[in-house]
Amino acid sequence: MTEHAGQRGELTLLQGGRQGKGVPGRSLHGRLGLLRDLPPQKRLALILEDADPSGIVAELEPQEYHLLLREIGLSDSYALLPLATPEQLTFCLDRELWRHDDYLPEKGVEWLELLMATEEAQQVSLLPHLDFGLILLILMHEITVGGGIGDLTTDDERQTEWDHSFDNIFMITFRNDKTSELVGRFLDLVFRTDKDLYLGLMQGVKNEVTPEVEEHCRRYRSGRLADLGFPERLDALTIYTVVDPESFRPEEEKTGLPAERDPVLPSLFRHDDSLLGRALRRADSADLLRELQYLITCALVVEDPESDDDERAEAVVLRVHGYLTIALEYLVGDDETRAVETVTNDYLKRLFQLGYSLVRRLRRQAATFESDDHATGSALAGLKADFPQFYRGLDAEGVDGYREFSDLEDVRTVEKFLAMLAG
Repeated sequence: MTEHAGQRGELTLLQGGRQGKGVPGRSLHGRLGLLRDLPPQKRLALILEDADPSGIVAELEPQEYHLLLREIGLSDSYALLPLATPEQLTFCLDRELWRHDDYLPEKGVEWLELLMATEEAQQVSLLPHLDFGLILLILMHEITVGGGIGDLTTDDERQTEWDHSFDNIFMITFRNDKTSELVGRFLDLVFRTDKDLYLGLMQGVKNEVTPEVEEHCRRYRSGRLADLGFPERLDALTIYTVVDPESFRPEEEKTGLPAERDPVLPSLFRHDDSLLGRALRRADSADLLRELQYLITCALVVEDPESDDDERAEAVVLRVHGYLTIALEYLVGDDETRAVETVTNDYLKRLFQLGYSLVRRLRRQAATFESDDHATGSALAGLKADFPQFYRGLDAEGVDGYREFSDLEDVRTVEKFLAMLAG
């Protein structure tokens, strides 16, 4: 952290600049714009040294805040956690602790550890923002509780050797030796600072049924994500509808998506020199960026990569970029003016479907071929995947491996490859 801060030179987000240097008088909006063009560790350093770090963080969309944590790495993100708004923190937990609607106990412990790595005052300030049902679900996987207020202790409870009791009323046994110290520190914090919360958690762990609590948390999570534009998986799958490229005709008018804030152009698209990147920047439309954000969200919901699988999540974004680029180049060649008109007037979802259909057609063609040759077989295996991959051996460098389709030239290259096999 110190090393990155020391390399800043004259760059700063501080209002008035650092010793008169940097960006004097830069507004909050301007500081955010500067921030978004920096590498993750530099962003972290400048946020923490800003005159109003909470104000800067509060302006980030929950998705953008979560992405920043992931880019920095959770183990280094403890300083950002106390700055999160309740909406940002809840979104992070909704995205991190679940996989295909299944709760991941190990992720619950990971985030509990992140919380307990902050100062105690910060821990106390974060507690009210944590969803009670989710805390309960985390603890139900980590402890067993006996006793209780007004309860008659059963014979089984009297004969059980409990690990600990904070109040001589509720008895606790830790289920996992590896997490017992962490969970014990968290319970101690809750017991000392919020007796009502502690009582509710103890009674919940003892009396509630884990599948019912998980289902309760799942329903509320789905509702919260839907409010932020995350569709159900069946709805998200519609972006992968196959269309006929030959009969595809661009729309001439569309309506925008409602939203409370203007979206942020993903970093991949901000300095991108592809036809798509140039068209998006020239169009300079908040409605268009909301479409793009929704499209990426749908693709992530469909594939639902593990929260710490950054490479797979990046591949999903690259796939969206590639299919949109393929569609634009298929429709307008390299005509940037027509590309701007196309993305402005037609829905990005339809363009994505067109790009996907052009690549999917290659998959159907590849399914008719088999080969014992390593390179040929590898190229065919990539094309036959659920989401077809471009074999890098077909690139000029001839590297063995795969990547996402990036433009129409990739499609033409594979078409020639398959024609050669057919010939």
